[in-house]
Amino acid sequence: MTARRRQDPEWREFERLVARIEADAGPRGIVVTSPDRIRCKITGRLREVDASVRSRIGTAEMLITIECRQRTKIQDLTWIEQLATKKKAIGADRTIAVSAAGFTESTKALADQNGISLRKISDIAVEDINSLLRLDFVLFWHKACAISRVGIRKFRSLDWKMPSPEDIDFVLPADTDPFAAIFRNDETGETWSLNDLWHQLQEAADPFEGIEKAQPPTFRTACFPYPGTVTIASADGPCLLGDVIVTVALWIEAEQVPLDAAKKVEYTSDEQSAIQRVEFASRRSKEKDWRISLQLPKNSTDIADLRAGGNWSNSEEGRS
Repeated sequence: MTARRRQDPEWREFERLVARIEADAGPRGIVVTSPDRIRCKITGRLREVDASVRSRIGTAEMLITIECRQRTKIQDLTWIEQLATKKKAIGADRTIAVSAAGFTESTKALADQNGISLRKISDIAVEDINSLLRLDFVLFWHKACAISRVGIRKFRSLDWKMPSPEDIDFVLPADTDPFAAIFRNDETGETWSLNDLWHQLQEAADPFEGIEKAQPPTFRTACFPYPGTVTIASADGPCLLGDVIVTVALWIEAEQVPLDAAKKVEYTSDEQSAIQRVEFASRRSKEKDWRISLQLPKNSTDIADLRAGGNWSNSEEGRS
């Protein structure tokens, strides 16, 4: 009963992927931000970079900026010249230029001269992945709910007692929009929806407590009492509410993401060995970007080189 998260543009996802690779490839303690805004030393204005890496060496703070281009055309001197000018203007110690298509031979000398490291990122197939990264699949566990019934009990008196779920005057139609503001406080003018009631319930208690994974739905009922100041539209006109009795079906279901569906990339440069990364991403997470990632040098045979991480909920809803 919550809206799906906004999908970021493909180019922004590309920049954040690069930022995650750099974060997992670096030493502990670095701070990676994507995107970031850094003040120009010439104009005093903030300038955006695709990502930044900040670290401390001794008592000195180091700043590395990352700029990305997800284009089919191989990048040439023009972009490197632009990055060199920007790097100097914002006072970065080094810039990493990342291209999905690579760079022309002539760019390498200019990049070295201006403190710019060149990287190429490309998709790879399952058969090209280091065997240490070859998980068959990842499971994401999702909490799910559906409204089973909404009973309406008209206001009777302020001498309130917990009503029986069957002690109602009518039931809302099954096709009632859970996001529609059907409740109204006549004193304040405030309105709210069934989805708002669901959020109130989650703030007061954990409705999923005790519910097992991969089991049939469990039905639970909650009562929302009102003191005679709230109305709801009904077939007979506005109805003065006493109680809203909501029954919901609750369950926890698995989403399996196989290796074939995972993001698989190789990150290469002339300065160090290639890095491979596999990211399993949930397609069904609502407001969060859920991922589980594995990364290590392409030719490594040492499990100690493996970096595992991701982004998921700290609650029961998560990965396995």
